[in-house]
Amino acid sequence: MKWLVLLMIFGSVSGICFILCRTLFSDLEHSAAGRSGSWDGRSQLEYFISGPKLRKIQICFAAVGALIMLCLLLVGGVTLWAVPVVMLLAGAAAFFLPLLYYRNKVRKRLEAFRSKLLDVVMGLNNGMRSGVALPQALEVVGRDIGGVMQEEISMTLYEYRLGVDLSEALERLEKRMPDDNLRLFVTAVGISQQTGGSLSDILEKIIETIRQRSIMEDKIRTLTAQGRFESIVMACAPLMAFVILYLLDRRLMEPLVTTPPGWAAIGAVVLLESIGYIFIRKIVSVEI
Repeated sequence: MKWLVLLMIFGSVSGICFILCRTLFSDLEHSAAGRSGSWDGRSQLEYFISGPKLRKIQICFAAVGALIMLCLLLVGGVTLWAVPVVMLLAGAAAFFLPLLYYRNKVRKRLEAFRSKLLDVVMGLNNGMRSGVALPQALEVVGRDIGGVMQEEISMTLYEYRLGVDLSEALERLEKRMPDDNLRLFVTAVGISQQTGGSLSDILEKIIETIRQRSIMEDKIRTLTAQGRFESIVMACAPLMAFVILYLLDRRLMEPLVTTPPGWAAIGAVVLLESIGYIFIRKIVSVEI
């Protein structure tokens, strides 16, 4: 009878998870191209999903995570007092999963933009040396380069055609896609329009600066690769040790997951491992 009840609970939770996932993920992501003409200063998350919908998804994820943890606790025979606490922790962890997912998409989008910036500046420099004005050179480069860069340049030109000054439109671009190299370019364009200097000569120096920064970033990334790998290994080591020991001697490890001192030890390990992981990532994260 006990296993029948557990099977019914697990089936109910699985059905709820299936219905929620099918409803939420049918039209979850919004492409940046569809929003490129309506940017109004919102966060980068708005490129992919609206704020209210993200909150609904987070609440659903929290509920599903708590229900799944309830099934696991019932199957594992955990004491009754620990069930609400563990369910709350599981729900809180699941609540932040969608936000982390979309923040990762924002980070990848920004990296894709930065990887094309040098090509854009070189294309603008070549176009201006051939006698093309900056707005026309931007249009040509944006049309040929594609991807995230094309979307942002199209938005900048769209604002420029609506009457916004080109320097101001580029400043808005820098606020949407914050980057030190882009800030150099925007500052150079603003100074050139105010003083009437040669923008091509300034772009030559910016190109060299971006190249040197890229070389330095690659070197730093290579030198800190071992530290990043060590942070991941150290964070995963206790879990792997628990799995191995649990498979070798289940009776020895059962008190760790079925008794209050065991739960306290797990909480302490998770806290200390999280602090160690954060410290190592801070140490190996070098800003140029």
